Amino acid sequence: MRTLALLGLVVTVIAATAVTSPVVAAALGGRFTFARVYDRVFEVLLVAGVLLAWRRLELGDAAALGLARRRWAAEFARGLVAGLGGVTLGLLLCWVGGALTPVLRFPAEKTLRKAALGVSAALAIGAGEEVLFRGVLLRRIARDAGRVVAVAATTMIYALVHGIRIGGHGRGPVGPWAGVERTTALLAPLGDHTLLPGLVGLAGLGLLLAVARLRSASLWVPIGVHAAWVGVFRVGRLFFDLGHAPGWLVGPGWPPLIGGVAGWAALAATGALLTRR
Repeated sequence: MRTLALLGLVVTVIAATAVTSPVVAAALGGRFTFARVYDRVFEVLLVAGVLLAWRRLELGDAAALGLARRRWAAEFARGLVAGLGGVTLGLLLCWVGGALTPVLRFPAEKTLRKAALGVSAALAIGAGEEVLFRGVLLRRIARDAGRVVAVAATTMIYALVHGIRIGGHGRGPVGPWAGVERTTALLAPLGDHTLLPGLVGLAGLGLLLAVARLRSASLWVPIGVHAAWVGVFRVGRLFFDLGHAPGWLVGPGWPPLIGGVAGWAALAATGALLTRR
């Protein structure tokens, strides 16, 4: 099945990332955490691999992926509004619980510049990840194994790939065995029961995005939701400080809210807003 070939490609990319990310981290001189470098190397290699295998694996055109839509702008706006509404509720709960403090970190000019960069990054991340996870992977697996298996598989892959970042923020040395050592350290959070709420929360977000894609028949709806969630925290951190406690409310770490009560409330509110006409 082409699905097995696609999943094999994902596994190969993970292995290649483990080998190449320490080299990239060393070249960057330790300016970024290894977890962040690992994440970006994985995404670049996965995109490259998918593009090279696109025709052989029949990964579909823009219409099949849910991108060629006549009302794409309205569908994107629908997802964006639902995502913003859900995250706003989560942040309000954090504020009431004493975990969120308003703060202006930079002067106005620098704030505007960073906000523009944050919005651009949110759009790029939202579109890129949705095309990969809820576009390419979801469609290919659904064609071979059905929608239920496709949703379960993409939700699990999404949670595991992003779960690596939950506990892997250290920089650490880069040596001959750094690829194995640092990758093992990154994978360790997946077996840490204290970080399980974050993994479950990531699965919940992945499930919401997959359902939004299937119910709307449009990839622009989950792109809007995803961009809203990323944008609120990339831009919002310029205006507020979200603490790490209480953990049951704010979640175990990164991404913010995911895995905590505020995060689940945000997911529920986002889903409820998506069902409204």
